[in-house]
Amino acid sequence: MEKQVFLFHGADRFIIKSKTNQIVNKYDVDEFNITTYDAEETNVVNAINDAQTIPFMSSKKIIIIKNCYFFTNEKVKKEIKHDLDALSRYLENPVQETVLILNAPYAKLDERKAITKVVKNKANVVKCEPMKQVDLASWMRRQLGKNNIKIERPALEEFLKRVEHNTEVAVSEMKKLILYANDMDYVDLNTIKKIITKNIEDNVYEITNNILENKQSKALEIYNDLVQHSEDPLRILGILVNKYREILHVKLLLKDNKDQAAIAKYYHCSSGRAYYMIKNAKSVNMSSVKKHLRKLEEIDYKIKTGQLDKKIGLELFILGT
Repeated sequence: MEKQVFLFHGADRFIIKSKTNQIVNKYDVDEFNITTYDAEETNVVNAINDAQTIPFMSSKKIIIIKNCYFFTNEKVKKEIKHDLDALSRYLENPVQETVLILNAPYAKLDERKAITKVVKNKANVVKCEPMKQVDLASWMRRQLGKNNIKIERPALEEFLKRVEHNTEVAVSEMKKLILYANDMDYVDLNTIKKIITKNIEDNVYEITNNILENKQSKALEIYNDLVQHSEDPLRILGILVNKYREILHVKLLLKDNKDQAAIAKYYHCSSGRAYYMIKNAKSVNMSSVKKHLRKLEEIDYKIKTGQLDKKIGLELFILGT
């Protein structure tokens, strides 16, 4: 008998969403018989009770439970005391008229948990990971090739850098690129720089690096470019605060004799990224980091209380560092 319980898990939310949609399309269930629950907001028992009721004028119904953090060791803002025994009983004896789809958009399942063992035994389990760079590059060439467009290698590398292996971002940016390059034979580096949105985290990372290297004019140039592309200065401010907190924390980890590998593991990042995090942390003293953080918090307060224009506030910070 075909299993009608699915668990899609992994770090790539876009692929999880796509896999979920494929199942919905496969069973061709009307919208009246598709219900979505969020495990971060609703007890799973409500979804299970729904799954056990008969479909409305249909042979099938679909129940989707998003954010199933209870299969992992992930911490969420508001933990709910889920009735996992009810879920376990259902998995042991699922209703054949119901297709149950469980989504766990987290990097890793906790194999030690009893409920994880049950679901791995009773459900169709699919891991949804971001495409590797070589696969993403091949996919990109295929998409452009369908439209008789070629791409230069530097342009391809810049595209990959800007989408950061994020499948959802890659798909969105590829659609935009194909529309722009519709009457072009090939895409060059300048086209990518002009059309493809650069990840805001990377931009703020560059702002931070330039501040630490006393290149205030370059930092200001990057900041103004972000604002011109409709990025909210308050969002930039928030990320900048997080970057400084990251530097502060890395300095404390180094003080605790943690090496590059340990820091990469702690932040779930590449060894190369950890190298630059350590480099930044070592390039500035603790008092300067704390001073900059206090200044950013002061600017944040003045902006939110109407004492300071948000765009000018960050400009003053960059120029004053």
